[in-house]
Amino acid sequence: MEYAGNKDRKTEARLKKIFVCSPFRGIGSTEEAARKDYQNNIALAKGVCRYVADKGFIPYCPHLYFPRFLMDSDPDEREIGMLMGQSWLAQCSELWVIGRRISSGMEREIAKAKEWGIPVKHYPESVKLVSMNQHSR
Repeated sequence: MEYAGNKDRKTEARLKKIFVCSPFRGIGSTEEAARKDYQNNIALAKGVCRYVADKGFIPYCPHLYFPRFLMDSDPDEREIGMLMGQSWLAQCSELWVIGRRISSGMEREIAKAKEWGIPVKHYPESVKLVSMNQHSR
């Protein structure tokens, strides 16, 4: 007798897993500018994750998850988060680089994807990607 959830599990196993690689930390000439950039980065990551999900793929975005319980400002905890993110990357079909700015954390993720033979796709026009998604709902 086949368990009813097996069909769903088989479908889930075939869904493409997309690692979302976009800036996390805010930058700016003032604290306020850096805070606003950080908020924009989070909004961008959320929008891209929605876009990925709407395409029928599974978004993996560690910088939306791990900072909920790890302190990015603590170098040791940041490193733990980066290593945890790499374990997610190892499960992904592709890495999508979002935007034109490449942070040091993104550089590490891109290098690891290339080392592991995971295809890296660049989406420099991230604002268009997210706004197209918002208009398609």
